[in-house]
Amino acid sequence: MIKKIHYIIMLSMIGFFALILVNTNSNPVRETFTYFPPDPNTTFESSQTSLSILTQEDEDEYTLSLKTESNLSETAYLRQDITLLYEEGRLLETMSKWEENAKKLTNRKKVKSEDSGHYEAISYHYGEIHYPNDVIKSAQAMSYDQLYVIDSPMTPLESFTVPTSSEEEEWKKLLDHATSQQAQIVFKLLLDQFQVNPSDYYIIPLTKLHNYQDSPLPGLTKAQSVDAIGGIWEGLYKYYFLGIQPEEGEFETPIGSTIPYILLHKESPYLLVLYQTKSGKNVQLIQYLNKPIIREPDKN
Repeated sequence: MIKKIHYIIMLSMIGFFALILVNTNSNPVRETFTYFPPDPNTTFESSQTSLSILTQEDEDEYTLSLKTESNLSETAYLRQDITLLYEEGRLLETMSKWEENAKKLTNRKKVKSEDSGHYEAISYHYGEIHYPNDVIKSAQAMSYDQLYVIDSPMTPLESFTVPTSSEEEEWKKLLDHATSQQAQIVFKLLLDQFQVNPSDYYIIPLTKLHNYQDSPLPGLTKAQSVDAIGGIWEGLYKYYFLGIQPEEGEFETPIGSTIPYILLHKESPYLLVLYQTKSGKNVQLIQYLNKPIIREPDKN
């Protein structure tokens, strides 16, 4: 039997899960990205991720502007925003910022790239609210943006979010097709590696998870969905954002890894998160609902 590479994150839907927070903007190390039960009295008044072309360095290179903004209705003990930027299905850049006793966060990063491409950025906005008697609750939101960049020697550099001409529509189809083909190949490898029957699951790419911010995930209630999404991001932060350590092999940066797929089982209370590292190692995360955190041994 094919050897499985398992990272198990059996998260309680209301459990606490401490992670080491390493900020990419030179903030000190913190031990504070734990998903807590939602606070019904605190919400995000606004949250936004935006992508745009900033400058064109030369004929072969240009600079993207990646920006996030979020504003919580109340001052939080801890505020954090996490962003993942993908180019044609592969992680190009990450961005993170946190502040104590804050409501609003703004973060920016310049990202160099080249050639035509489809860029997708998804952000997770989080607030941790403390009350008397050690009561801790949280608020969360997600935001997303995408950008198609056309870098052709025959035309000036241009970009669009939604095609407004037949030429842009053709470029969109071309870039989407190339990305989809590669994603399907990787997804089949992941399914084969972990012996997963896709018909047993609802399948959601991470870059589509923001569509469920205000509606329940398939097969779950709204309350279960809120907790599941918090658990997904908590697990991805530790096992993806901060770096990937396969059970066999050296530590890997997440840069170059694929967009994670979220698979919600249609009958049983768990979900899978599957992705592939830049070096081609396949990784599986498992989040059981209402179960304590354990680590499952390798299976041969």
